[in-house]
Amino acid sequence: MNSRAARTLGVWFALTVVAAAAVSAVNFVRVRDGFEVEARTLHRVVSQRADQHDAHLTSLAAVLASSERSFTTLSAVAEAVLRFYPRITAIDVVGLAPLPNLVFTTRELQPGRPGIDGLAATAANLSAGQAVVLAEPNGAEAYHLVKRLPEATVPAGVLVMTVDARRLIEPEADLPVGTNLALREPSGREIVHVGETTSSDGLLPNLAFEKALGSRSQPLLLRVARQPRFGELLPPVAVALVAVVTGIGVFLAGLVLRERRAAREARERASFHEHQARLAHAMRVNTVGEMASGIAHELTQPLTAILSRSQAGLRLARSPSADRDEIIGVLDANVRLAKRAGDILARLRAYVSNSGPAPEPASLNQLVGNVAELMQGDLERRGVALELDLDPGDPVSVVDRVSVEQVVHNLVRNAADAVEALPQERRTVTITTTAGGDTAVIVVRDRGPGIAAVDLPRLFEPFFTTKPGGMGLGLPLCERIVEAFGGRITAANAPEGGAVFTIRLPRLGDQRKEAAE
Repeated sequence: MNSRAARTLGVWFALTVVAAAAVSAVNFVRVRDGFEVEARTLHRVVSQRADQHDAHLTSLAAVLASSERSFTTLSAVAEAVLRFYPRITAIDVVGLAPLPNLVFTTRELQPGRPGIDGLAATAANLSAGQAVVLAEPNGAEAYHLVKRLPEATVPAGVLVMTVDARRLIEPEADLPVGTNLALREPSGREIVHVGETTSSDGLLPNLAFEKALGSRSQPLLLRVARQPRFGELLPPVAVALVAVVTGIGVFLAGLVLRERRAAREARERASFHEHQARLAHAMRVNTVGEMASGIAHELTQPLTAILSRSQAGLRLARSPSADRDEIIGVLDANVRLAKRAGDILARLRAYVSNSGPAPEPASLNQLVGNVAELMQGDLERRGVALELDLDPGDPVSVVDRVSVEQVVHNLVRNAADAVEALPQERRTVTITTTAGGDTAVIVVRDRGPGIAAVDLPRLFEPFFTTKPGGMGLGLPLCERIVEAFGGRITAANAPEGGAVFTIRLPRLGDQRKEAAE
C-alpha cells in the first residue's frame, strides 16, 4: 500500500470515528431525554398511588369513627380496597389499651402475629390523625402505613395498611432493558430493588433519577437507573451508514483535491514556462548589463594598470641606469593586461551574437589568480584582505575561463560587500582551490554575518535579492554558467560564521591534461 492510499484510509478512519462519536453523542442525548421522561412519568404514577393509600386510610378511619363502628362495614370496605388495589396486601386495626391487640385484620387469623408490639410502640408516639411509614421487620419487600386513630375511636387505636412495594413501583408500560428501580426509606434503608444494579466502572455513563414521592405520609425515595447499551448509542446500521457516507465524502474530496491539484499544476506549468521565457529574456538583458558593468569595471583596472606600468616603464627607460629586465617585465605585464582587455571585448561580442563560448582546459589556480589581480586595487581601496589558498596540484577543468572568472569575480565582490562595514579583523575574503577524484573545487569564504536561514533555499531563485536595489539575477546567472560546464554551485553558512560558496567542476584528469597540452 502506497503512502497516498494509507493517508486516504487514515483520513477515512478518522472521519468515521469522529462521525460515529457525533452519532453516539446525539443518541445519548436522545436516550437520556427519553429516560428522564420515563422516570418522571413513573414517579408521578407512584406518587399518585401513594396518595390513594392516604385516601383509603381516611375512608377506613371514617368508618371506624362513625357512630355504628360496624366491623362488618369496615370489612366490606377493606375487601373492596384489597380487590381493586392488589398492591395493598392487608389492612389491620390494632388496639393499644390496655395491651396491644389485633382488633381487625384482613389476613388469616394469626393470634400473636409478630410485629404488633412494634406497631403499637410506633403508634404510641404519634398524634391523632398522623401517619408514618414502618418497614417490615422481616425484610420483606413491603412496608406498613401506620395511622393513629383518634382517642374517641374505641376500642381501636391504630389503623395499619400493608403495601407491596414491588407492585407499588411497577411501571404501567415496559421500561427499556437494563432499567432498575429501587424504593428507599428517607433514612436510606432499601425497601425493594427491581433489576440488576448498574455498574459505575463501565465505559458508558449511567443514567439516574432519584426523587421523593409526593405523598406527605410516605416520603419514600424512588430511584430509577439504567446504563445505555452500545447498540442504542451506535446501532450497526448507523455505523455502516456512517462508514459509507464518510467513505463517499473522502472519495469525492479526493476527486476534488486531485482536480484542483491538476489544475494548480497546469497553472504552475504555464506560469513556469512564462517565467522561463521572462527569465531567459531577463538573463540576456542582465547578461549584457552585467557584462557591460563588468567590462567597465574590468577594463578600468587593466587600463589603469597598463597606464601605471607604462609610466613606471617610461621612468625606467629614461633612467641613466635603466634595468633591461625590469623594462621587459613591465612590457610583459602590459601585454598580459591588454590580452585580458581583448578577451573581455571578445566575450561581449560572443554574448551579443548569441554564440556560446568554446570551453577549453583552464587552470583553476591561474583563473583565481587572474581574479585576484583584477580585484586587488578595488579590495585594497575598500580595506578588504584577499587570501588565496591554492591547491599545489593545480586542478584543471574544461570551461570557458572568462565565464568562470566572472562567476568567481561576482562571488568575491558579494563577499567584499558583506564584510566591508565590519571591523578590520573580519574584513577578509578567502579563495581556496582543491581537487578530489573527478571534481575540482573553488571555495569563496568570508567572515561576514552569513546568510539568513530563511534566505538560503532561495538564493539562486531568479529575481530574489537581499541587496537594496539589486535585481536578483547575479547568482542565478552564476549558477547557469557553472551548470553549463557540468558543474554545481552551492551556498552555506560556516560553523564559525560567514558565508561559504562552493563551485564544483568536472576535473580534467592527468592523462587528459597531458593530451590537451
